[in-house]
Amino acid sequence: MSQKGLGTGLGALISMFDEEAPKSPMMKKSLAQAEIANGVEEIDISLIDNNINQPRKYFDPVQLQELADSIVVNGVFQPILVNKVGARYLIVAGERRWRASKLAGLAKIPAIVRNYSNRQIAEIAIIENLQREDLNDMDLARGIKKLMDDHMLTQEKVATVLGKSRSSIANTLRLLNLPSEVQALVEHGQLSAGHAKCLVAVSDAEKCKQLARDSVSGRLSVRELEDIIQSARETRLTPPSLSRPKPQGADMRRVALDLGQALGTKVTIQGTDRSGRIVIEYYEMRELERLIAKLKG
Repeated sequence: MSQKGLGTGLGALISMFDEEAPKSPMMKKSLAQAEIANGVEEIDISLIDNNINQPRKYFDPVQLQELADSIVVNGVFQPILVNKVGARYLIVAGERRWRASKLAGLAKIPAIVRNYSNRQIAEIAIIENLQREDLNDMDLARGIKKLMDDHMLTQEKVATVLGKSRSSIANTLRLLNLPSEVQALVEHGQLSAGHAKCLVAVSDAEKCKQLARDSVSGRLSVRELEDIIQSARETRLTPPSLSRPKPQGADMRRVALDLGQALGTKVTIQGTDRSGRIVIEYYEMRELERLIAKLKG
């Protein structure tokens, strides 16, 4: 399922997970809008609970207040998606609108009521946030990890559901190996995802945190950070009796990137175009077994 549901709105998400609805990823916008129009209910906002497993944990208070101010003037344009749980409702998608509506003092909020499984709720919550680009990379990593752990899913299955490549999922999950201080910087938008993904390769926690602080202060671009980390790795791996190899050119870096994409993991080439070594990284036994099988063809 390539890019299924992404970028097509809440109506496409609903039909994507309803068994009785069309499954086409090419669903037209008019159909999505019609589904929303036919299923909206006005629900007492006090009867709605947020999902504690919602992947998005941080809601910017300034942006939330701006949305609340807009709702006071214009109302809620797009309904939230909820599950009926006894006499109450659980938010599946739209927690930010629900929070802003409470700030705006609304008594009721438009909602679409469905009956999804726990796994479907987890998948929709991630996809809906991805559509709006509301998830920072740390929240995304935690959401994916919980989805995999709770429902015994492989990286390949999650990649299919979210419309992403397996290597993209693997790289996102590696962010969970960062020190908590660095994770917090990513979570609050102070450290870019590009910087964070470079820092995953730094095993020394204190060095990792210092490089993160330097990056936040603007002293290091992503490219400069990559060069520092690569230089430190080459120094550490080169025996004292050998002279330090010349810096790799763009061609060698591109080869490492292409190989990494083909294998679905991080690949580093140490050496020159004459000789060297290839380092293929893995982070769990299941991933090692997958790489072995792929290399064996």
